[in-house]
Amino acid sequence: MATVTEGGIQGSSFTNTGSNIGASGVSAQSADTGFAAQGKEQVKRFTGVTRDRVYHQVDSRKDELVKGLQGFISTLENASQNADGMSQQVLHGAVGYIRKFSDRIENGTTEELMQDARQFVREKPAPFFAGCIALGFLAARVLKE
Repeated sequence: MATVTEGGIQGSSFTNTGSNIGASGVSAQSADTGFAAQGKEQVKRFTGVTRDRVYHQVDSRKDELVKGLQGFISTLENASQNADGMSQQVLHGAVGYIRKFSDRIENGTTEELMQDARQFVREKPAPFFAGCIALGFLAARVLKE
């Protein structure tokens, strides 16, 4: 028959010592920490690989975008030659802005372009959201027809 004594049960294999509980608690905690660290490392690797793939895709299509912008610029230049007064000035301004944008895309790396976009959103969130809303309305109109 077992008797209860301080710190355990005498006559049985069960003993309750503080060192056993502490050791199992620490090993479980370190296992959880190791598992979390492995998870974080896998997420970092996955996001790095994904980011590299996206950057590669963007780099491979930048030339197409630049060619499209150059065509749009030439169309605007032709339209500005036929325009007069205020509309001609607006078209010239648009041509300059789009040409600058096209040059930045052509000469910048994808990482630099992403940094520029982040900086623009932080510095000027209202124009960014207004542009998103305008693009949403435009997309709705185009898709509706």
